Amino acid sequence: MFHIVSKLLTFFLMPAGIICILLIYAIYTKNRTKSRKVILTTLIFFYFFSTPFIINEVFLWWELPPTAISTVKPHEVGILLTGGTINTNRLPTENVFLGGTSDRIGQAIQLYKLGKIKTILISGGDVPILGKTTTREIDQIARFLMISGVPREVIFLEDHSTNTRENAVNVSKILKKQFPNQRYMLITSAFHLKRAVGCFEKAGIPVTPYGSNYISGERQWVLISFLPKAEAMGYLQWIFREVVGYVSYRIFGWI
Repeated sequence: MFHIVSKLLTFFLMPAGIICILLIYAIYTKNRTKSRKVILTTLIFFYFFSTPFIINEVFLWWELPPTAISTVKPHEVGILLTGGTINTNRLPTENVFLGGTSDRIGQAIQLYKLGKIKTILISGGDVPILGKTTTREIDQIARFLMISGVPREVIFLEDHSTNTRENAVNVSKILKKQFPNQRYMLITSAFHLKRAVGCFEKAGIPVTPYGSNYISGERQWVLISFLPKAEAMGYLQWIFREVVGYVSYRIFGWI
């Protein structure tokens, strides 16, 4: 139920949802003056929501800054959260198709190869309401890690979590039982770190955040950054969803 409500709520609070609502109102209102004002407002929203410079500023504000890998101290466990890292709807299943947030996997591999983490605990299960998939994301991540040279014996799976809170609660049980009083690193997308760290701390697990899949880049004052771009709105959808999730989690007392 939480997933269904959150998906419906976030649609109406996201850029695409806001623009749809404004356009529907402009079409059906009988007051032509109001209609023109709403259309103008819609155009302003569209420009704001799709301008790379503005979107980059939003992500610079929200994302935790990157950590220089050379400054990272060794950790016993690297906790790798699933979510969009693998395209699980493609065949053949023997292939591993990396998804949009697969940089999480890449960062985990780098950290392991450089001796910054000794084991990798992957956390994330299937979400039934999102539909049936041909493969499980967590299994494909484990396969890709092994293909990349990470030994199977240092890979652990937690496959029951369906949201970030459950990630924290379920992982905390494993850590307290198998890796008590160790140093833990949390690896997830930079825009997701604030909520994820909050959940783990609430579950009594202090973690070192390590960002991946950065959307933000260095600030650039160039003309092309002020021209609307379709993918910019897509990125903004991500952060709108994350902010809604963060606020919801605070309301529920999960962070």
